[in-house]
Amino acid sequence: MKLTVLGNTGPYPKAGGACSGYLLENGDSKVVLDMGNGTLANLRTICDIEDITAVICSHLHPDHISDLFVLRYALEMRGMTIPLYAPDSPDKEFDRLSYKNVFDLTPITEDLKLEIGGMTFSFMEMRHPLKDFAIKAYDGKSTFMYTGDTAMCQALEEFTKGVDVLLCDSAFLDDVDSAIHLSMEKAIQNANNAGVRRLILTHFSPEISPQRYYEIGNGRFNGRLSKAEIMANFTI
Repeated sequence: MKLTVLGNTGPYPKAGGACSGYLLENGDSKVVLDMGNGTLANLRTICDIEDITAVICSHLHPDHISDLFVLRYALEMRGMTIPLYAPDSPDKEFDRLSYKNVFDLTPITEDLKLEIGGMTFSFMEMRHPLKDFAIKAYDGKSTFMYTGDTAMCQALEEFTKGVDVLLCDSAFLDDVDSAIHLSMEKAIQNANNAGVRRLILTHFSPEISPQRYYEIGNGRFNGRLSKAEIMANFTI
């Protein structure tokens, strides 16, 4: 599997930046994880609209889904329909995704299992103000997990076990207790406890450089620490 960062900040982008979005590839399959503002333009430097296999959204906050609504125009103009998997709450936001019927829309639940392009996807609900699911993908050799947005919780600790590469919310540079997001320190602590091989920090504050997160976190993680710079790619 190959991961490319399309956007890395929240809840709004820095100048020239983009909010949360990632491309996970396996062979010819291209699965987009979240589509915050600015991510579609970055995605189009890698592949055509026609190449998108599916989109999976962790939750329905605007900084994770806003470009779905411009992707909708592109799909409609091409007469295309693609699979979209997303939580069904809030109802109003979920219903907006069905407009024009360009998305083959399926609600995410913890019981949902997907087979896409040689990857097996599974999900677990995290701790966030909106219904939010961490996304796990296994290709028969390695396991990748994207936390979405989450605070520290037992579900996060359990779901991280056995993960090789973890793309993790680390919104706060300082170690704070939050019911919304992880701090970088808590992201590192959770990854260390689970024995993760590689930790990729993301969901940075748009007012703080990703390099600053890396400089402070480097040396605290037992494995390989990376920062999710836009258009960076990682082999899983």
